[in-house]
Amino acid sequence: MRKMYVLSYLFVALVSVHSHAANTPNFILVLTDDHGWTSLSTPMDQSRPWAKSDYYRTPNMDALVNSGMRFSNGYAAAPVCAPSRYSLQFGQSSARLHRTWAQGKNQVDHNQMGIAQVLKAIDPNYRAAHFGKWHIDASPDRYGYDVHDGITKNREGDFVNNQPKRQWRGYADEDPKRVYSLTQRTIEFIKESVEEDRPFFVQLSHYAVHSNLVYSQESFDEVGRWKKGKIHNNHAYAAMTRDLDLSVGALLEAYDALGLADNTYIIFTADNGGMPVLPLKLTGGKPYKSGLNMPLQRGKWDLTEGGLRVPFAIRGPGIQAGSQSDTPVVGYDLLPTLADLAGSSEGLPAEIDGGSLRPLLSNPQAAVQRSFDGLVFHFPHYNGAGLDEPHSALRSGDYKLLKFHASNRSLLFKVDSDVGESTDLSDRDPARKAYMEGLLAGYLDDVDAERPDACFSWTKRGRNGSVKTLFLNRYLQ
Repeated sequence: MRKMYVLSYLFVALVSVHSHAANTPNFILVLTDDHGWTSLSTPMDQSRPWAKSDYYRTPNMDALVNSGMRFSNGYAAAPVCAPSRYSLQFGQSSARLHRTWAQGKNQVDHNQMGIAQVLKAIDPNYRAAHFGKWHIDASPDRYGYDVHDGITKNREGDFVNNQPKRQWRGYADEDPKRVYSLTQRTIEFIKESVEEDRPFFVQLSHYAVHSNLVYSQESFDEVGRWKKGKIHNNHAYAAMTRDLDLSVGALLEAYDALGLADNTYIIFTADNGGMPVLPLKLTGGKPYKSGLNMPLQRGKWDLTEGGLRVPFAIRGPGIQAGSQSDTPVVGYDLLPTLADLAGSSEGLPAEIDGGSLRPLLSNPQAAVQRSFDGLVFHFPHYNGAGLDEPHSALRSGDYKLLKFHASNRSLLFKVDSDVGESTDLSDRDPARKAYMEGLLAGYLDDVDAERPDACFSWTKRGRNGSVKTLFLNRYLQ
């Protein structure tokens, strides 16, 4: 199996390269699944060189990050997959979209423009493809994708819920999580676009590293020779991560062989933060003694940094290798960013929350201009796998507010220096806390965001709001 892929990549290298107009760039978006901020063997923040995996080896993902600009404050739009993918596609927060979890009634207005449509409006010659996990309840061709896998969700990536032995123990497969075949099809689409001398956008949405834990036997054997870390020590997960990394390496090899560096951007990010622990635990929000996303708090399902802060990097023409921006960026910034890089922001939908990251690519200290000055996250649900209380968050400048709706309590953190959200500043800076609470409440009102007491979990799990998260016990004075 592996030899077949290698031969395919070598064949790609022999293809003659055509070049369309340099001012019509190509875009490759690599979206990983449940991928933690510290899950690479290079840090996403160069000022924190220790904030990386102490077990996984990811030389190819490291190379992608190091060859362009990394965003130390890169955020997913939501702490769970479906809302994040909607936000990325339509440039809106999950609160505005009214899709904050994959469960419950889907209230999204699907009559919107997505990334591929926006690019085709700028240049009708664009070809667009989506491979892998879609997790939007409308077909990709509705949004301008010429080639796609349909309405795929977790099941197509070998996810089997409520079978813990199969889900968390791990097992071998020739094409684990489809990482190699998805990458091969992506390369073939790119090659076809180059041969046709047409600009392209392709979104490669990996099923890895979401459970089930699936890996190649070769990677499992190789990882078995590595020393386990104190934080990361799951053999099966490390092997799955290695397979993902090898597939990224194949994509980068094709990128170089096809001579795409002068007019092609590669965006690398994740749909949400990594699993907080393996296997999952139902703790009612009680703090973990140690978590997989350390130094970040918690992980997937929660609006803490571990659930939202993710790997985020862009490589492409004019971007300095090894550069870093500390400006907060988010997944719903990608729609306006790609439009801006493609040559026009005039055709963007009226109600978007994202802003173009283009100024950052030449000036890492630049600001991002958005319709709302801050990043808003909203999870108005009870969820036993996470904090188990509806909560919302606002990132504004160096500060972050966490609002717990049933407890009627907010936490304030200066996350530029306190990435672990260890010190609540509410009593020290009550004016800032009140100001940010007002900003957050105003935004949620403006977009008519889902209310916790109107969500399906309020009565059934939350007993009409009487259930309170145990997470707040951590900050009792």
